[in-house]
Amino acid sequence: KGEIMRCYGLIGALVFALTCNQTRASSDKLEETNKKNIEKLARNLRETVKIDLTNLFSKHNKAVDQTIDVVNKTLDYVDKNIEALKFHLETRIEEFDNNTMENLKDLESNIASMMLMMNETFMLNLANINSQSSKERNDILSWSHERAHLHEDILKSRITVCAQDYGHY
Repeated sequence: KGEIMRCYGLIGALVFALTCNQTRASSDKLEETNKKNIEKLARNLRETVKIDLTNLFSKHNKAVDQTIDVVNKTLDYVDKNIEALKFHLETRIEEFDNNTMENLKDLESNIASMMLMMNETFMLNLANINSQSSKERNDILSWSHERAHLHEDILKSRITVCAQDYGHY
């Protein structure tokens, strides 16, 4: 930047000097002076500014090359990491899927065995309830049959006949 500013300063000074000289000199002398100044300016531009611009362009090209190199390295790094991430995710998902399928098979097996055990327990409980209620029902029937026979025996007796004859008004 300093070199470019120096060139602009030189150009500005030359233009200012040319402008000042034009007002003081005659037209022939002015033309000759202008030609000399233009040649001086052209030589100065060739010798100084051209070299500066060439240096700036080479530095710019180096910076562009470095930037392209950094971008390419960054892209390679990102590509490698994306591949690693893809591999990691695929293996983790496959492991998770396999684990889930194993757990589902175990759950299905466990549920089936639990249902069999529950069915056996229900059937055993039902048989026990049926047996117990049958026994209690038979006891109740036996008791009521015995009680009915006792009442029949009482009604068949002579006391009953007497009670019946004298019990009504």
